Amino acid sequence: MATTHELYIMSTCPYCRKVLLFMKQQGIELPLRDITAEPEARDTLERIGGKVQVPCLFIDGAPLYESDDIIAYLSRTFADGAQPSITAEEQAELDNGAACPIFS
Repeated sequence: MATTHELYIMSTCPYCRKVLLFMKQQGIELPLRDITAEPEARDTLERIGGKVQVPCLFIDGAPLYESDDIIAYLSRTFADGAQPSITAEEQAELDNGAACPIFS
């Protein structure tokens, strides 16, 4: 039986954008649920995960939080251990003026 994946995000969240950038770079496509656009997705995230925190990757219904942990899982599972990389332009866009980089 195949493993099921579903990524819960908010489009304004820089940590979600970090995960999405890695997925784009590696050609990983997973079902996405934006909790700001889908009220039922927010409810599901809170009910099953116990909190409203994104990004959250559900793996066979079990939540995995934290962008770095999600990227590490995606790397092992879908990208042959590829390490995240980012250009200065991509970093600036993700940080959106943040004081510390989120992708090092």
